[in-house]
Amino acid sequence: MTVLSEAHSMTETTPQDIHTYLTGIMQQAVATFLQQEQIEFDATQLPIDLRLSAQASFGDYSIPVMAWSGKLKRPPLKIAEGLQAILQANAEANIQEITATKPGYLNFRLNRPVVGQNIIERVLEAGADYGQHKTGIGTKVIVEHTNINSNKAAHVGHLRNSCIGDTVVRMLRSQGYQVEADNYIDDSGVQVADVVVGFTLLQQGLIDLPGGNEQLPGESFDYFCSRVYTTVSKLYDDKESEMGQMTARLRKEVLHAIEHGDEPESGPDYPAIAADLSHQIVQAHLKTMSRLNISYDVLPWESAILRAGLWQHTFEMLKERGLLEKPETGHAAGCWILPFGEGDSQTSEGDRSSDKILVRSDGTATYTAKDIAYQLWKFGLADQLGIEFHFVPWGIQHDGRKLWTMRTPNDAQLKAVSDEAPATKFGHANKVVNVIDVRQSYLQQVVYESLRRLGYAEQADNSKHLAYEVVTLSASTAARLGIDTSDGRDYYAMSGRKGIEIKADDLINAAIERMQEARKQDDKEDLPEETASVLASSAIRYFMIRFNLQQVIALDMDEVLRPKGDTGVYIQYAYARANNILRRLQESGYTIPSRLAQLPEQLEQSEWDLLRHIDVYPRRLAEYTEQMAPALLAAYVYDLAAHFSDFYEHTQAVVRETDENVKAFRAFLVQATAQTMNNVLRVLGFEPLERI
Repeated sequence: MTVLSEAHSMTETTPQDIHTYLTGIMQQAVATFLQQEQIEFDATQLPIDLRLSAQASFGDYSIPVMAWSGKLKRPPLKIAEGLQAILQANAEANIQEITATKPGYLNFRLNRPVVGQNIIERVLEAGADYGQHKTGIGTKVIVEHTNINSNKAAHVGHLRNSCIGDTVVRMLRSQGYQVEADNYIDDSGVQVADVVVGFTLLQQGLIDLPGGNEQLPGESFDYFCSRVYTTVSKLYDDKESEMGQMTARLRKEVLHAIEHGDEPESGPDYPAIAADLSHQIVQAHLKTMSRLNISYDVLPWESAILRAGLWQHTFEMLKERGLLEKPETGHAAGCWILPFGEGDSQTSEGDRSSDKILVRSDGTATYTAKDIAYQLWKFGLADQLGIEFHFVPWGIQHDGRKLWTMRTPNDAQLKAVSDEAPATKFGHANKVVNVIDVRQSYLQQVVYESLRRLGYAEQADNSKHLAYEVVTLSASTAARLGIDTSDGRDYYAMSGRKGIEIKADDLINAAIERMQEARKQDDKEDLPEETASVLASSAIRYFMIRFNLQQVIALDMDEVLRPKGDTGVYIQYAYARANNILRRLQESGYTIPSRLAQLPEQLEQSEWDLLRHIDVYPRRLAEYTEQMAPALLAAYVYDLAAHFSDFYEHTQAVVRETDENVKAFRAFLVQATAQTMNNVLRVLGFEPLERI
């Protein structure tokens, strides 16, 4: 047996994790080896490639030194044997055996109980902070995500954006970054104008909506607007008819009015109508996102950026520096364009000239134009242009975070607000991450290149487009929506204009129902409503982030809502099982000791595998945050749940264990597992369920 005092003397000298510990003692051994062999060589130029041993007979970890042979002018096996002798002469309690094998590997077999105890102690001592780093302290990062047009209900495609964005926000915060989550509201674009057009035609009795012209009982406002939007979109397609042409003219009139904030001398006040419906729809979107545990720090509004004059100042600056052209012929005649190279570029609108239109011939700005101005604000560059914004509370979100909203100096709502944030509280970032789908890659390049041409090269370099592929519908799901799938494709694109989509709230509601159905199939009582909602949120969030960002998601309703396998539900059940073991120990009258008197002589393989996976969590979280790779973190927590399930299935139930040393060690291991899983679930945006 290994007594605790020996383990503690080792703990005090052991670095954070196995990787750091082994590479540390290896670096010391290499320095000694070079000195003994009188080799003049910089030891830092010898990369230490620590890896899991290829065979259990070799040990737990191996380091190949074959690549060093040419640099040190020594046979690789001789190098390995020399290092082995140095390390054995300075043997530590952590290491059980060190061997050298052909053609040049140094192998470590660890003292698993001692190292395992060290891992457990590090986790339980750190508690909720296990995995946290201070790397990002002093650096402010803006993460812009969600950004749904304020014209209709959110659909499942929007959920991939918001789930990726919210997870990246949490990952960055775990590493000490000051993170501002921005949900930019495009309330002055074409889609909003279309809904204003729809309501105008509806009031004039010129259109009929499917399902009726009034908001239906139980129908939310954003769902009602979705019906208006799809109806008016069909009118634009009929370009030859008198009604189609009239609607197109009205659209231009409305778009111009809401972009410039025109107060009409007579007729409808289009800006006021657009503002009212946008605020109602944003409120609905925020409610939808709160069901998935997603929150924000501030709502910047496109209308505010326009009204404050930020785009106009940016436009003038682009012109003054000779960066824009205004062609007299061609498809861009009368437009202000940003020359952007020769040939064509692929955009969401198809193949277009690389020269990007910023201002249309009718004087309205494109999305890209307004995004350039917005990007300047994010870095605090609007201050140099003398642009003033105000920030007032929007409300308190589901998680207690205060949400702020952007206002302009002439906004009437400012006069009634006493609580106002300092203008420097928002924006003024060191780095900016824009979570936008891959179809906008070209436009994001235009935005960043525009900053560079304006002289803001540092800000351009610190702008990152976190691009992701779109969400489509699987063939079976598309068929359920009435889409013709006779052409046999694997997936089908959604279209908000055509009403071919799955609304976000419908997916969440279906997920909640599926959780209850699964309970009935297992002959278990219904879940509490709150528990079913958390499980549904976990299922959807996990599905939306577990795919590589470059992978198109073919959304299949059955796959999203599957309660078992590589799913968020499986992970929640694993966490609840760990907590259940701890409860059963308590109910049996067992008290987990405050300290381990003695350690087991050896560990089961499933215990060791679980411990090693817990050990790497802080390192992996830091790596995946640096890569901004939520999918890798999702894979980590799935593997953690799988290792715990393997431990549960291949060892005696802790509550029935008769060896007191083994029982105490495993009780601590379950505690460490539960703590680690709780920590990673929170970074992933799950609400951990201790009981299901």
